[in-house]
Amino acid sequence: MIGPMHDGDQPLGDSDGSGNASWGEADWSGYLQRNDLEVGRFLSYYNEVKNLPDRLDISARRMGWENADWAPGEGPEEVTDDEDEGPDLPYCIHQHPVYVVARALSLQLTHSFRRLNVDAGAQLTASEATDIMHSFWDAQHQMVMAINATDTGDLPLALVHMKLALAAINYSIGLTAGLPAGVRLSSAEAAHDLEATLFDLREVCLRVMADCRWDGRKK
Repeated sequence: MIGPMHDGDQPLGDSDGSGNASWGEADWSGYLQRNDLEVGRFLSYYNEVKNLPDRLDISARRMGWENADWAPGEGPEEVTDDEDEGPDLPYCIHQHPVYVVARALSLQLTHSFRRLNVDAGAQLTASEATDIMHSFWDAQHQMVMAINATDTGDLPLALVHMKLALAAINYSIGLTAGLPAGVRLSSAEAAHDLEATLFDLREVCLRVMADCRWDGRKK
């Protein structure tokens, strides 16, 4: 599902984590490093088209994702049972498109805010910076918890976590919009990137919530 990652990198075990895992610490460390490259690849695509209104969908298509890949509980499609494809692993969420996007956009928020903070100098208080960064962290944390809940099939729990993520994002939007005009003008591009990225994270939350409700009605 996720571009250049090899099929042997994909977890092949049961969704409840009971699969036989033959990887050790070094194997998992390498896997996570490759996953970080996938996050960076999405972020690179995203920044190339960040001024376009459909930047999320363009970036997703460049990653090779289909619309169904954003749905809750979707596992990697290209996994096979061939013996030469690599060791058997318990299922994990790291290659889920929403996980990749949540991490990528959270990194984008952090980078943009650091630029704004440096350019603003002493205009931004430590308390203001702490509140904003904590709200970014809370949004990412709640999104990751929601993705985990969709993969275990608990869609009501996923909805609750996504609502909490949405609340954190809306709080972040309010905090950044309330920054002094001098801070925003000192780094206009970073301020614009912050706002756009927050609204894109919000859009991801709304899409996942809609999919959870749709899948919940079908069951």
